[in-house]
Amino acid sequence: MYSNINIIIQLLSGILAFFIVATCHEYTRAAISTALGDVIPKNEKTLTLNPLKHVEPVGAMFFIITYLLGYGAFGWSRTANTSSLYYKNRKRDALLVAILPTVANMVLAFIALLLWKMLPYGNMVSTFLNTLVFYNVAFAICNCLPIPPMDCVKVLSLLMPANKYFKYMQYEKIIQAIFLVLLIFGVFRAILNTALMLVVSGMDKLLFFL
Repeated sequence: MYSNINIIIQLLSGILAFFIVATCHEYTRAAISTALGDVIPKNEKTLTLNPLKHVEPVGAMFFIITYLLGYGAFGWSRTANTSSLYYKNRKRDALLVAILPTVANMVLAFIALLLWKMLPYGNMVSTFLNTLVFYNVAFAICNCLPIPPMDCVKVLSLLMPANKYFKYMQYEKIIQAIFLVLLIFGVFRAILNTALMLVVSGMDKLLFFL
């Protein structure tokens, strides 16, 4: 019975945490792009903290399931549309819009870790904050992978020669399929979990010195 309650708490914490993670990520994208002159987020009403505008159901389920099964977590949000046509410095500003959402997730993870260390271990709030830390870090790691539709691909589009980037994107579906198959069969499990634990451990040590 206790085990069943624990599973329910973990699942509910995971759903709530992913709503916050996805909202943090995509709202940051919309807010930064808007600050740089883009009008699309406002027009499409994605400049909002309403999680229903930012959560992609399949990406959310995939993320939560892979995390609970110990695969390191892989999923995606509903990307807020932006356009570099409105930016003064297109390449620089587009890079900011691509990178800063992941930075925002890391900042939120750091805040959640700080709050978690201030609370007694074992209560529901502590469990949720712990989940929020790992979900934010895992989502940040996801977006550093060169797998469409992760933000890393947007960065590549700005840094790679156009012909090489378009050649890479010709194999978008194949890359996605291969990655998901390898993820499901546990090939990337150790890599993603190790990266996740190293980042969280590093944040914990940083808090110790602050």
